[in-house]
Amino acid sequence: MTITAEELLQRYAAGERDFRRINLGAFFVRPPWLIGVNLSNVDLGGVYIESGGLMNTNLRSANLERSHFTNTLFINTNLSNTNLRSANLDRANLTGANLSDANLSGANLSGANLTDANLANIQVNERTIFCNTIMPDGSIENSDTRIITTRELLRRYADGERNFRSIVLHRGDLSGVDLQSIDLSGASLSYVNFSNVKFRASNFLMTKFIYCDFRDANMDICNFESIMLIYCDFRGMNGVGIDSTCANYVCSNFQGANFGASGEEPSFKCHVTWCDGVFIDEPTGKLHPSSENIFFEE
Repeated sequence: MTITAEELLQRYAAGERDFRRINLGAFFVRPPWLIGVNLSNVDLGGVYIESGGLMNTNLRSANLERSHFTNTLFINTNLSNTNLRSANLDRANLTGANLSDANLSGANLSGANLTDANLANIQVNERTIFCNTIMPDGSIENSDTRIITTRELLRRYADGERNFRSIVLHRGDLSGVDLQSIDLSGASLSYVNFSNVKFRASNFLMTKFIYCDFRDANMDICNFESIMLIYCDFRGMNGVGIDSTCANYVCSNFQGANFGASGEEPSFKCHVTWCDGVFIDEPTGKLHPSSENIFFEE
């Protein structure tokens, strides 16, 4: 049964707690608080939830593939046998959660808290990102060989390197630096300050940026093809001649940007403030799935 996000929240507020096997065919753009709810076998594939609460909730065998749960609370939640392939769990709190038999192939667990979580028989692969992740025993996991620091990136760039494809960079300040012609295709970058950076003629093919600051950056003739921008700030950015074929803009702010973009396929926008200040609340176009595949492919 397909219902909207608004209907689910209304029924929850009315006291209903059993939502087994529903299909949520919409985006969450407001933080829901669903405590003690039965969402087993639910289809939440592709939803966006920021700073929400799904505590003591039963999500057993749910489909959460390619969903985004930034800073969401899953404390004591049952996620056993759940499909979390390519899910973004950045800074999610999974304390005491049951993730046994869950599929985390290609999932992003940067900054996530897994204290006392049950990880028995989970599925991970080389695209699963553990970066500053708190593991069940309290240790910090940084197992991804693609993870680099801002210091390392700047050193290698100064030495003449331009190929930084598929790197993972979590938290850093690169404001005001010159990174012209850098190739970040397929990279995953979160919580990075790129304000006033010179990115002219850079390649962001299928790059994923989450909570990044691009204010007043120079992005002329950059490649935005199949880029994924989530909670990014582009106010005052200068970007003439950008190829935005199949670009995805979600919960981002472009107000005042000089954004001269074109592409063969239209970009996807949802919950975005555009260059002219107009707020685009509802999704326009379709989310381009190809932009996810390179980040979290198997």
